[in-house]
Amino acid sequence: MKAGIVNQKSASMLIFLFINFIFALKYTSRFTDYYWLVSVLVVVFYAIIWYKRQLFSLLISKIKYSNYWLYGFYIIAALLLLYYIPKEMLNVDRWSVITSFWDNYFKGEYVYYAKSFDGNYPGPMPFYFILALPFYLIGELGIFSLSGILLFVFLMKKCRIAQREIAFLLTGISLFYLWELCSRSNLFVNGCLVLLSVVYFFKSHGKSAKASLIFGVIIGLLLSTRNVFVIPYIVTFLFALKTNKIDFKNMIFLGFIAVMTFGLTFLPFIYGHFDDFLKMNPFVIQSSFLLPFKYTLMFILLAAVVVAACKKESDIYFYAGLVLFLTILFHLAYTISKTSFDAALFGSEADISYFILCTPFLMYRLFLTENPESPTS
Repeated sequence: MKAGIVNQKSASMLIFLFINFIFALKYTSRFTDYYWLVSVLVVVFYAIIWYKRQLFSLLISKIKYSNYWLYGFYIIAALLLLYYIPKEMLNVDRWSVITSFWDNYFKGEYVYYAKSFDGNYPGPMPFYFILALPFYLIGELGIFSLSGILLFVFLMKKCRIAQREIAFLLTGISLFYLWELCSRSNLFVNGCLVLLSVVYFFKSHGKSAKASLIFGVIIGLLLSTRNVFVIPYIVTFLFALKTNKIDFKNMIFLGFIAVMTFGLTFLPFIYGHFDDFLKMNPFVIQSSFLLPFKYTLMFILLAAVVVAACKKESDIYFYAGLVLFLTILFHLAYTISKTSFDAALFGSEADISYFILCTPFLMYRLFLTENPESPTS
């Protein structure tokens, strides 16, 4: 078992370093000709923090109220970053997709005809936009992005304070999260919400209709953000069925409630626009966006297969994150095969930001293994 834990930790860390390397490679190339060297140094920097984490934890623990200082400083720095880097400065249109979606809604127009400044239609499911609505109304979607790291800290609450601070530090200064913050993206926070639902499913679900109803609603809502999250839920519920955490009858009931809830999230946006919905909807927009459908099915099947390797609850976080990572890695490789490495990465033919989807699961697993009080360690 110990070897398995070490392997999962090592693999999670290697994936974390790889994702940061890809982000460094793409974005430092815009500022220097030495972007390969800079990208390697970035990876070395993060690796030092990880492999010397006990030393960093010791140093942090000597500071009185270190957690409050660290979180407070980070939040202030992040808010300054949002203030001094206007969303229009970056050529990333996730904030614009949300803005155009709600602009259309409040004008009484069909939401999935909205276009971002880059000409893209809104691809995510309805609850994705509902989650972002408060931040659209206050005029700063970057606050939504920032909430991702705070939610991650909440998920790590059972870890020792110093250990939790290392998890916060490593994630908070990672290039992929800083990119997410500056671009007003919300992949990390959506991933954390799905992770939170899985964690609390294993903590709170009982074999009752009431529990299945509650989690069915939650899962239906979260599936109505991005359909790729079906992957961690497949791993979760097949493992729960295998370990008798849930029986077949309650799983069918939970699944029915999730599907019904998922469908109901569309009603406010297709009411009076049903003909438009048949022509333009997130299923049409997302079809073959990352991968052709046959390859998408391959990774859904893989999610079901890896359940055989899950021996305990903590394994599902690793394997869910791993399958999400492999899905986007295949997307990158597939795009390279159709274009070229330069076009896929530097020309943005491939969307490397989707690598962020796997990071909450892998980072949670990375630090969960070091929590001696956790029953899932």
